[in-house]
Amino acid sequence: MKNQKTMILATLLLGSTSLAPAAFAQDTAAEGDAVTSVYERSRPDYDAPGIRSGSFLFYPAVGVEGKYNSNIYAEESNVTDDFIVAVKPSFNLVSDWNSSYLEVFAKADIGRYLDNGGENYEDYGFGLNGRKDISYGTDFHGNVAYDQKHEDRGSPDAVGNASEPTQFSVMAASLGFKRDVSILSFAVDAEYVKRNFDSVALNGGGVRNNDHRDRDRRKGTLRIGYEMADGYEAFVRGSMDRIEYDDSKQNGGPQRNSDGYEAVVGAAFDLTGKAKGEFYVGYMKRAYDSDSLDNTDGINFGAELLWNATGLTSFQGTVKRSIEETTVGGNNSNGVFVNSSGIVATLFSGRVEHELRRNVLLNADVSYTRQNFELTTREDELWGAKLGLKYLLNPNFDINAGYSYDYRDTTTQGQDYQRHSFRVGIKGQW
Repeated sequence: MKNQKTMILATLLLGSTSLAPAAFAQDTAAEGDAVTSVYERSRPDYDAPGIRSGSFLFYPAVGVEGKYNSNIYAEESNVTDDFIVAVKPSFNLVSDWNSSYLEVFAKADIGRYLDNGGENYEDYGFGLNGRKDISYGTDFHGNVAYDQKHEDRGSPDAVGNASEPTQFSVMAASLGFKRDVSILSFAVDAEYVKRNFDSVALNGGGVRNNDHRDRDRRKGTLRIGYEMADGYEAFVRGSMDRIEYDDSKQNGGPQRNSDGYEAVVGAAFDLTGKAKGEFYVGYMKRAYDSDSLDNTDGINFGAELLWNATGLTSFQGTVKRSIEETTVGGNNSNGVFVNSSGIVATLFSGRVEHELRRNVLLNADVSYTRQNFELTTREDELWGAKLGLKYLLNPNFDINAGYSYDYRDTTTQGQDYQRHSFRVGIKGQW
């Protein structure tokens, strides 16, 4: 039944279905002043024209991709490689109003392995984004989305002896208000995210029930900014959230319900057409209902940068520190197995985009993430690198190719891995 539903959705998407242009500007007149990366920039000679329907534009698209993965199970030794063919239909229906904004979208990613059919997947998602402009600089905004995904075999929470990837769904909704006039800005946002993990069959028989991973998260965020000079802003931001598990004790685990808090101060800048970004520092804490899980807290910091170094080259950089959820455990400093309360993750990433020709785009990415599994001695280091090329044939077709490398170095015995991936694809858009 599940496969029937997936194929029906895919058929609908293929038949009437996009990847809309990279950005839908709120103010067309200001597009030339916006700071955008090489890949995001408007290219009238190569952008999909869309299909007009009243005050909306419909952007259907479909991509086909061939991929080689050198280590499909993310194993340390005796690795298995395979070839994958993926079909990716999508569509965006976007409003073309003078003010306010509405977008409806749907997408799918259907993958088939040449030799290992148990790894086949059918991912899909749909939702809408909207903004209601009240007056200049003041609006309400929100979104609702649903995604059905499969878990990467390299995830620390992935079931090691599963006969297929774990399937899970994410339902998310948010609502916010923003006012940015004069020298003061104010924004408040509320968010709800529900994650549900399916049970998975095990090699050799049996089923792993993943209900202990199902959880809801409710979060509220407040941000207040003060414009110090044209293009420069100081801000404070605070957030609180509540995570509740459906039944984290099901497989003998602890009560993982918790409350999170975050407070930061920072500065943001937007140098018209050249660069934009922000940096911040503050405090974060996660307090658990269970006495067996110690509270996790520490310094929080982060930064984001988009810099157009030249008219043809842009650079993006990200630094982020956060407390992530996990249900795994490990040995503590005394050699006793305990449940980890969470992962303190620190990410550093960079991306360069270059326009070799008007219709030939190049990109390169590097990333490093350090993960500390609280209450245990486990520490993971994740390294990643990517190279990509996009050749725009005309407004309706482009060819893309890429290479990626992933490496995990962990203190847990037998769980290091590395993998290489090569891909080439073609996409049609209208």
